[in-house]
Amino acid sequence: MFCNYSVSGMTKENEQYAYFTVTGDFDPTVITDQLGIQPSESWRMGDRNERTHYERKFSRWSLKSRLDHSATLEEHVRDVLDQTRDFAPTIRDIGRAFNCWVQLVGYFHSDYPGFSLDRDSISSLAILNVGIDCDFYYLYSHEREDSE
Repeated sequence: MFCNYSVSGMTKENEQYAYFTVTGDFDPTVITDQLGIQPSESWRMGDRNERTHYERKFSRWSLKSRLDHSATLEEHVRDVLDQTRDFAPTIRDIGRAFNCWVQLVGYFHSDYPGFSLDRDSISSLAILNVGIDCDFYYLYSHEREDSE
């Protein structure tokens, strides 16, 4: 797992990333064929999750940001939008049958840097007709000895 430590050696650096994702009941190769690009990750409903050993309850096709996890969430969103912009009509079609959105993930070890989207990013999300889901994990505390 990606892990950086601060100068004090105690607190990890924040990690964040984003990805475009499609979920539902489908064969992921169909999405790959429709878009003409390979996913960063995909699975089919019923496949075994190697981490939990449970059966997957839905299919998923995802395209991750190409940036390092130290980039800002805004930069990750822009990179995902740059990768998907040319496929807007196909993504809108896929979105009629399945759930599509841009997923944001943040592990905030040292502080919460905030998050905002500029007009261009909001416009691009609207053109794709996708939503945003944020999974933010606050792993710091002002009470902890290693938090400054």
